[in-house]
Amino acid sequence: MKEIKGSIMINVPAEKVWATITDCSSYPEWNPFVTRMDGEMKEGGVFDVVVSLPGRDDIKYRTTLMKMEKDKELRFKGKIMFQLSEEHSKFIEQIEENKCVFSQSIVFRGLLSYFAGGVIKDSQLGLNKMNEEFKKRCEKK
Repeated sequence: MKEIKGSIMINVPAEKVWATITDCSSYPEWNPFVTRMDGEMKEGGVFDVVVSLPGRDDIKYRTTLMKMEKDKELRFKGKIMFQLSEEHSKFIEQIEENKCVFSQSIVFRGLLSYFAGGVIKDSQLGLNKMNEEFKKRCEKK
């Protein structure tokens, strides 16, 4: 098992953070890490995902929305390839009326997680960049 994670303070209400993170159709406009995520935003919904990492081929896989708590949490679980799966959690914690902490973690499981160090390191960089761009997107609207 390997895990990457990151969080960022966003100066908007939780409802706005939620509306932005659940608008997957807008990801190509601002998200440098998860550049495509097509599916139905409901528990049990299956999504086609494309992850872009600098200097590497895009990674395409399917994930399922396992948990959805409005304005608070999204939890996905998918299989990237043989012997490599992921659990991607996104959390929104409202600190003040117009201030939230947005956190993400991705847990990689399976035999390949022990041999995918470069991809996992690049994924951490991608997740960090996504959080930065997500903050800009939320605070801009």
